[in-house]
Amino acid sequence: MGIQSWLSLWFGLSLPAIVLMYLFKRKYIDTPVPSHMLWNRVLRNLEANRPWQKLQNRLLLWLQLLAAALLVFALMQPFLQVSGGGSQHLVIVADTSGSMSAEAPGDAAKKIDPSSGGATRLELLKERLVEYTGREGRGRDISLVAVGARPAALLSRESSREDVVKAIEQLQPYYGQASYRESLSLASALTREDGDSEVVIFTDGQWKDDKAQIAFEVPVGIEKISGGNPVNAAVEQFGISGASGPGASSRAVAVITSNASSPEGVEVSLYGDGKLLASQEVPASEGERQTLSFDGLPYAEVYRLALTGADHYKADNEAYAFGYDRTETRVLLLTPGNFFLEKALQLGGSQVTRVNVDAESEGNPAQDQASKSLPVPEGEFDLIVLDGPMPETVQQGEWEKLISRTPLWTLGTGAKGTSRPQGQPVIERHPVTAYLSLSGVYIGSVSGERPSWGEPIVKVGGTPVIYAGTEAGHPRLSFDFRLQDSDLPLSPEFPVLVSNVLQWITSDNASGLGRYIAGTVVNIPVALDTVNAQWLPAEGYVKESGYIPPEALKSDKGISAAQTVPDVPGLYRFEQVNPAGETVSSWLAVAPDPFEGNLAEGSGPAVSQLAGSGAAAAETGEDQEGRRSTALPGLSLLPWLALLALLVIALEWGVYQRGRSI
Repeated sequence: MGIQSWLSLWFGLSLPAIVLMYLFKRKYIDTPVPSHMLWNRVLRNLEANRPWQKLQNRLLLWLQLLAAALLVFALMQPFLQVSGGGSQHLVIVADTSGSMSAEAPGDAAKKIDPSSGGATRLELLKERLVEYTGREGRGRDISLVAVGARPAALLSRESSREDVVKAIEQLQPYYGQASYRESLSLASALTREDGDSEVVIFTDGQWKDDKAQIAFEVPVGIEKISGGNPVNAAVEQFGISGASGPGASSRAVAVITSNASSPEGVEVSLYGDGKLLASQEVPASEGERQTLSFDGLPYAEVYRLALTGADHYKADNEAYAFGYDRTETRVLLLTPGNFFLEKALQLGGSQVTRVNVDAESEGNPAQDQASKSLPVPEGEFDLIVLDGPMPETVQQGEWEKLISRTPLWTLGTGAKGTSRPQGQPVIERHPVTAYLSLSGVYIGSVSGERPSWGEPIVKVGGTPVIYAGTEAGHPRLSFDFRLQDSDLPLSPEFPVLVSNVLQWITSDNASGLGRYIAGTVVNIPVALDTVNAQWLPAEGYVKESGYIPPEALKSDKGISAAQTVPDVPGLYRFEQVNPAGETVSSWLAVAPDPFEGNLAEGSGPAVSQLAGSGAAAAETGEDQEGRRSTALPGLSLLPWLALLALLVIALEWGVYQRGRSI
């Protein structure tokens, strides 16, 4: 039996109040007097007029105390827990975030998998769910919500025991940024306006704080899975500094963290294209960050940093970085002539190939013929710069194919400017605008044409003048004004601006596509002739887990440039296939959400129940093996107590009518 409202216990003060009324009450009984000899006794009672009198044993007193006690008990909303006798609809929220993949040291885990010496938190959760649904879910409809990239409703009002167990066994950990709040919101929506429901959250207690609590209209409880005190050492940062190429050397820097209460030896190994390059052992303990550096490394496409040692969470034991395959940025500049721009590109460390074009040469047959026969330069470029209006030949044929697969920077290539923005520049945070103010710079006229792929990063007087974005996975930058009409090239900030552009455009020159959190949506360069693409696990945690990545996303035009990276950490290859069967692949590293590696003792989500909906807010108590932290209401005793109180009051009225209280 449980109590839902201990606060109502204050009404119990009515019982001593009733007793006090009997103590202070003066009673005078109408008594026939056969003889005046008895007047002396009555007179003594009058003379002994004390403020209180001895409590007398009266039936009416006991009935009133009993009625008050029943009413107070009813106000405390008692209930009886009956196995399988709760609400008809049971909604279960299963925490399948990355921390649930941590090994759970303890006897309970060893019982599940004695051969390996332990089991993961998720395996404990599955065992608890099977036991719980078998005990509490008999004859009830069960809905199961898994916490993943987005809340996944695996079951909806399912009463089949076999289907429930099958869905539980299919639960898998998700290593990206889990949808904690969204999952609770879905559970709340499933039980809204359904008073015969209840929600139970199964979690290891590691739950992201949410300032705005999710309020439920039905009772909600939390089942904590024992996580023990796992030890976790993690690669917090890892990168290759400086640009390098074959024959050159690189420098790697890594930051190692641990939650071990005492210093634990962690062996750090650095690999380059699968070969061990360096190794060292460092002590790591809670609250300390160990920064390591490796100098003189040979060039490699893929560098892997791996930790070995006592560790219960292996998803963050590896990190990857990619070597740079070129030391100089190759820029193709199409311009009618722009000395400042060309010099700024060269000062930024670029190898500039200039092609003279002039789209404003109408009426000059010689220049028209030169523009129409503009040859496409051989080779690949890191950046194409279109300065000013371009002839039509640049917008079709081989030129169009070259531009579609190369990062592009356009300056005043749109229609002729129609307005001249005035006012202070407003600069958005972007790699291109770093260290810039553009204060006092004259822009000139702008066309007002906004590219479909871009977002404004600089506005003047509310008018966008610079756009940045990506198209088919390739960076795009557009200046909606001509440099020849502006004094920007004369500004001391112009070389800084060009340097920022080069760094942003060439940030993908590494041999890999980068490192991303699992489940993140990224833009990947996809060739126009790609007919098929797939994710292939290469090495690391993903190979050990046997995870099979999902198919590459497609759009109406073929393989989509916006791809969701796989859910399991490790190294992947994104392989593209053209109609001739030729393949092009790119490296991509997937890392887990750093929050999941904290493995700190938590109390689970903070949830509450709306006032007047029947139960108090759910509370999370100390972790107990197999014990619920919050009692869930079962059979309410309120109606029975109210009926019993009415019967006692009716009996009290009968006694009062018979005059026994006088």
